[in-house]
Amino acid sequence: MERRSRPLGFLIKQINNVYEKDLNEKLKRIGITSSQCAVLDYLFHTSKEEVSQRDVERHLNLKNPTVTGILKRLDEKGYVLCVPNAEDRRKKNIYLTEKAYDIQKRMETDRRKMDRELTRGMTKRETEALRKNLEKLLYNIADP
Repeated sequence: MERRSRPLGFLIKQINNVYEKDLNEKLKRIGITSSQCAVLDYLFHTSKEEVSQRDVERHLNLKNPTVTGILKRLDEKGYVLCVPNAEDRRKKNIYLTEKAYDIQKRMETDRRKMDRELTRGMTKRETEALRKNLEKLLYNIADP
């Protein structure tokens, strides 16, 4: 009997569920979640001098209430400062604290380890092809 292939969307969702569960387990030692890690990662690697909450929302394809909650928890934990913008008090600029930089290396080590686990048995070429195709998938479904 021929096995029916699973729809791509379901497969991606299953991969995400397992990945997020494992990453959250690793990040628990640091005291952050995978969502908080994604925000911190964006802040660590952006070239922008001033980053607003809206920038985080756009980059991570998340809605305002979700990012508001993540930033609030990161602020409470002392990893970011949310400061009203000097020109528009309705906007907030997000700044990393020393405490965030203190966990950056551990956080990135955990993420790299997860990437190695995801791509175990793949060549560099296969890994790059996978990355390219996943970026295409994201582009295809992201809001214009």
